[in-house]
Amino acid sequence: MKIGHDVDLRRLAEDTELFTGAELEGLCKEAGIVALREDISAAVVFDRHFQIAKTSLKPALTKEEIDSYSSFMKASSRAFPSHSEAGLKADKGKKNRSDSLSLVKIGVVSCLLVAAAAECYIMYGGQSVHDSYLKSIFLL
Repeated sequence: MKIGHDVDLRRLAEDTELFTGAELEGLCKEAGIVALREDISAAVVFDRHFQIAKTSLKPALTKEEIDSYSSFMKASSRAFPSHSEAGLKADKGKKNRSDSLSLVKIGVVSCLLVAAAAECYIMYGGQSVHDSYLKSIFLL
């Protein structure tokens, strides 16, 4: 839907300062629903629709939380060197973590394959698993 000529986006942004992206999306959808309740053939959302919708929505974030996140980010940027400052040392550590994670994934997949093979062996009584499996799929 289009927005009406009376919608002041700057004021709407100021009024919804603590809204998350999802909450802003919800506000826009709700304003559209308000417009449709007013007139089922509405093609434009006016400021009054946004104002009605805004009264039913409250931001999940508080000013204190935003300040807390902001101070955490500032402290984190001072505590940990940037990528360029850390140089190859950080890349080497990342590679080691990546290698370890890959080994864990390979181990998990291997266990699943062994379990599936054991299940097939039990299910088909030691017959050729491949032939029995194909027969069960295609009902041969």
